[in-house]
Amino acid sequence: MLNNCENCGGKLSFSPKDKGNVCANCGSIFPINYSYMFNKKPFEEFRILHNTELTKSMENVRCESCGASVLLTKLQMQAYCPYCNSPTISKKNTKGIMMIDSIIPFSFSKDEAYSIFKNNINRKFYANKKIFKSITKDNLYGVYVNSFIFDMDTASTYSGMFSYSKRYKNKDGSTSIKTEYLNVNGVYDEGFKNIIIEASSNIEQSELQTILPFNFTSAVQFDVNFMYGYMLEYHDKMFDVCVKDAEKMIENSIRRSLLAKHNCDRIVSLNLNTNYYNKQYNYCLVPIYFVSTVYKDKKYQVIMNGQTGKLGKLPKSIFRVMMTIILISLGVVGIVLLSVLL
Repeated sequence: MLNNCENCGGKLSFSPKDKGNVCANCGSIFPINYSYMFNKKPFEEFRILHNTELTKSMENVRCESCGASVLLTKLQMQAYCPYCNSPTISKKNTKGIMMIDSIIPFSFSKDEAYSIFKNNINRKFYANKKIFKSITKDNLYGVYVNSFIFDMDTASTYSGMFSYSKRYKNKDGSTSIKTEYLNVNGVYDEGFKNIIIEASSNIEQSELQTILPFNFTSAVQFDVNFMYGYMLEYHDKMFDVCVKDAEKMIENSIRRSLLAKHNCDRIVSLNLNTNYYNKQYNYCLVPIYFVSTVYKDKKYQVIMNGQTGKLGKLPKSIFRVMMTIILISLGVVGIVLLSVLL
């Protein structure tokens, strides 16, 4: 691990373009020797091991405003929290950091992320552009979010009642919709690959879903050198908690698949018993840019996939939404009136 530039002692930061660390002072490039690695291990091999080298090389910073904790390389200085944009931060003792299997490096720089964000938000018709009009690249923070990536095979038995809507043509030519009910039972097997569950305390699973997917074939064996200039989420959710979250996600997917299998659109009742086997995991860091700003005394945050540039959920312009609703309503009224007149 490099501590600083070997040529001038300057500050280093990871450059996605150069696949190495670049000195901010003299421009020297130090390539990182890496190997692509995204192997998964059986659940039985899970043990809480700590990376002491990583612990010694990182500084734990806690936001006094929102309570978020992130890790920085000890040469890195950070004045604002990536989650709430607050300048009120303090250093805390760094405890053991769990051993990391893989990391997906950021594929574009902070400057490029700023351009991508501005271009994308300008193309979003319903986005509230006023909120982000005055942001600069200093409002963007690159954070590696710790995640468990799961593979699980499932074998399920089920019984219950589904329903579906069916259109009927009446004698007068009009149509009516009737709900039909169907008793169902059977077995269902499916394998699930690369189910990603965030192990972070500062980003919700629903938020993460909005910027998926990540390309895990680009994951490499973890190396702290990829972290220069970026932050790492500090808090880890327990492995068992993340497994339960993955199983809930899988069961919801199975429910949707069963509805499709029986050509139904609603579950009235369902007794689902799912067994999991061939369970494997990888503990991986995924790259996310956080865009944090304050507008009219309210804090806003949008996330961006640091590998693909995909944006998460954006705050909407109430004015544009209401105008669309009004125009649609006027259009419907106009069609009704025209049909009556004709």
